[in-house]
Amino acid sequence: MRQESAISDNKESIMGSRAKFVVALLLVISVMTGSAEALAINSPRAVLVTPERAEALWSRAATARHAPASLTKVLTTVLAVESGRLHEQVVISPRAAAVGGSALHVRAGEKYTLRELVYAAMLISANDASAAIAEHLGGSLAGFTAMMNTRAAELGMTNSRFANAHGLPDREQFSTAGDLARLGLHAATLPEFLAIAGRERFTLANGRVLINQNRLLGTLPGVVGGKTGFTDEAGQCLLLIAKRDNLTLVSVVLGAQGAEMWSDSTALMEHGFAGFLREVLIRGRQTLGVIDIPLAGQVLLVAERELTRTIARAERGEYNTELRVLPRLFPPLRPGAKLGEVVVTQGEQEIGRVNITVPTHIPLLTSTRALGIAGAVSLGLALKVLMRRRRKCRK
Repeated sequence: MRQESAISDNKESIMGSRAKFVVALLLVISVMTGSAEALAINSPRAVLVTPERAEALWSRAATARHAPASLTKVLTTVLAVESGRLHEQVVISPRAAAVGGSALHVRAGEKYTLRELVYAAMLISANDASAAIAEHLGGSLAGFTAMMNTRAAELGMTNSRFANAHGLPDREQFSTAGDLARLGLHAATLPEFLAIAGRERFTLANGRVLINQNRLLGTLPGVVGGKTGFTDEAGQCLLLIAKRDNLTLVSVVLGAQGAEMWSDSTALMEHGFAGFLREVLIRGRQTLGVIDIPLAGQVLLVAERELTRTIARAERGEYNTELRVLPRLFPPLRPGAKLGEVVVTQGEQEIGRVNITVPTHIPLLTSTRALGIAGAVSLGLALKVLMRRRRKCRK
């Protein structure tokens, strides 16, 4: 049986067909099953997602189980990045060196940094490097797969199970396009991951140059990273991350044939960027207004965070913002103290809400001065009344 290869044995034919794609664009873009027939996607399982929408922008059999092949290495790399140990040296074990398929061809006893092994896993899909990463971080392959399954569960990958770090066929290892898209969305938030996955080439300390197998990197506008995968069982697979105009998209195709991996991924991305946009409704730290607070004077109202949404371009419309300030506010107020909420609505539908906060400290001194002034006024009035009484007594 053929195992993991760089792309597959027909790599030359794939590279010769630099993807002529048919992208069907709709005036109003539907979601989920309805959109599955709108695009010329041939892969049996595929999905397109963005961070700010719970539902997919496009989906086909996204919950069906499928062998993840080398897309497994995305989770392996995420764990390596999150460990903060990329600088550490790794001694290659005989077991890791013996792992076959696509490989860096390491030898037992050789030393590499964890960073070098991660680049080898992501750029050239090295199975032996992935095994070495697993042993180093997990203490053993079993220890690392336990880490993988724990992290997958934390990321909401509820229909996935991992039995190895590289993606070679294993009956106990499976995932779905939807779960892998969730993994991709998380990976897209890690700058170190994107620095690795978005690198076109990397030179090891021994002088060997690794070339990224993701052919859409540098050719499809906006692509910042991704991972290819192939086994006989899984077919051609690709997880792709792209960003344009402040909009992040993640696509996953599983079980593609030949160049369909590239054309389907490109069609999905172009569909997403042409049909959807990311709107900034409230900017982070945006000044929303000014209010008078007793014993403090005028205080700025500032948005605690950014509020955005990803919508179909056809769904754009006017929206309203309403400031809801808490009824009883008195100093002292610390920076970031909640003063209320700003609620954004479109028609009768609430889009979202953000806390309103105070940008700077409103000290107790402010109220003390105010009380002092009030006390001085009261004392002055009392003295004036006393003097009037004395004058009456003298008469």
